[in-house]
Amino acid sequence: MVCIPVKNEKIILISPLQLYAKLSQESVTLVDVRELSEYNQGHITGAVLKPTSLLTTQELHNLAQQDNLIIYCRSGKRSSDVAQKLIAMGKNFVFDLEGGILGWQSHHLPVEL
Repeated sequence: MVCIPVKNEKIILISPLQLYAKLSQESVTLVDVRELSEYNQGHITGAVLKPTSLLTTQELHNLAQQDNLIIYCRSGKRSSDVAQKLIAMGKNFVFDLEGGILGWQSHHLPVEL
């Protein structure tokens, strides 16, 4: 699996297909940083909701402690912002879903309602 470092070599873009494979092969911490109304319209199975608008410094710190952390949002902007904050807090690396949930759905991958 080849993932692409973005902006900061510690933020690694992972494609929807790579994530789909990773979810079946490894234990990951998958975090959806969209708002509750977006999450309720469909999310990746196993994702934990942590809306960007509600993320406190303590919650960011807790996320930074998670192994194999993958974050996503609608299209990639919010997750990129959160990834940058996590790296600034000392996280070694974080996976960011390329294209967000829209990219995931464009590959006709499953979502949970």
